Amino acid sequence: MRSSYIVISVINLFFLAQLNVAEAKSSLDLLELPAKQSSLASKSVLMAMTSINNTVLVVGERGHIISWNNKDDWQQQQSPVSVSITNVTILSDGSKIAVGHDGVILKAENSSSTWRKVFTGAELTKLKIAQLTKQQAALKLLISETQDEDVLEELTFQLEDFAFALEDNQIELKSGPNKPLLSVARTANDLLFASGAYGALLTSEDKGETWSLISKRLDNPDNFHLNSIIVTTNDQLYIVGENGMGFHSVNQGKTWSTMAMPYYGSLFGIIANTEKPEQLVAFGLQGNLMVSLDGGANWQHKKLPTSASLLGGDFSKQGQAYLVGHGGLIVDFLPENLATLRINKHPSGAALSSILVQENSLVLAGQFGISTWLLKK
Repeated sequence: MRSSYIVISVINLFFLAQLNVAEAKSSLDLLELPAKQSSLASKSVLMAMTSINNTVLVVGERGHIISWNNKDDWQQQQSPVSVSITNVTILSDGSKIAVGHDGVILKAENSSSTWRKVFTGAELTKLKIAQLTKQQAALKLLISETQDEDVLEELTFQLEDFAFALEDNQIELKSGPNKPLLSVARTANDLLFASGAYGALLTSEDKGETWSLISKRLDNPDNFHLNSIIVTTNDQLYIVGENGMGFHSVNQGKTWSTMAMPYYGSLFGIIANTEKPEQLVAFGLQGNLMVSLDGGANWQHKKLPTSASLLGGDFSKQGQAYLVGHGGLIVDFLPENLATLRINKHPSGAALSSILVQENSLVLAGQFGISTWLLKK
């Protein structure tokens, strides 16, 4: 089992393991089953949030999508699936894109509370098969032109790997999708990116209607999970994931550089300061966090005095970084001065997956739904 999935425990925030055939068929049915309307939806496991005007949009397990204004003022939106929804973003025209398990991507128009499927894991598998087939053909041509025996042996091993990967994806195409998308982000001109398990990286140039697979733009030969992707206010992109992987793009995802991260465990998220986009915080397994003050060129590693993993984060307008995680963990600090770091614990002890910083309070989402935490003056 990949290390990215160890952290999840009771909350099931990400995907625990690759499903077997029977489970995959069951999950495929969930792609066709609309989310059930429930008076307890705001108390269910919720995974990610974003905000527009004074409304918070929250997504979570069982296909739940909720618009929330305060404790008693929330509305469950109409979701066409019952798989877990892991992340959500809002485009410049007010339309919304959400991603989730089994490779699903949903879209809702501006001011609409009804979502529709625009992409599923079946399409993702077909894109992978097409990509692998093309790579396999190119490798066969290279082998036919290679004379060096040592190089030929290495290329032959690579060809076998492609054959195994093709076989796996062809089996998945028959049994049903089983790999999650975990994060979604958009640039200022509404170019969309979605990342997920086993190195999946997708992009859309038409506001989420169609998607292309661009995983091979990353130096990620082992297909490590890509747990989080963000776009900063200066339109630069960052990805973090399994095995301390980190990537950075300055040209809207056309090319990517690999960031040298000081921690080699799984990273579950990355956030950027809105006012100072060169200030970044990455965080993940067992209380490990990293800070960069120069756009990802250099990183300072900090291990918290806890084994609780960090799952979500946000910046305040004043430049304070806030992180949340397992056991009700709430951490805040100034990135330029880690000596300011404070650790608090939510009284619920819930696993917290996402946080939004408001003027006088924190909005928290996680194991027991959505709640608020008043900030101390």
